[in-house]
Amino acid sequence: MTKRITISLPDSSYKKLEEWAEAEDRSIAGQASYVLQKAVDDAEQQGKTKSAQPKPRSE
Repeated sequence: MTKRITISLPDSSYKKLEEWAEAEDRSIAGQASYVLQKAVDDAEQQGKTKSAQPKPRSE
């Protein structure tokens, strides 16, 4: 299931996101979703979320 959120960005960040989305042939919302999902996945891999799997210890 997907959830919706509302965010506010400075005009300069919005413009950069808009240009990036166009370069990747995505909508602005699609690009924002892609970037945010990647950041969440990276945080999970780094153990920064409660749902993160514990990292195996290196001995």
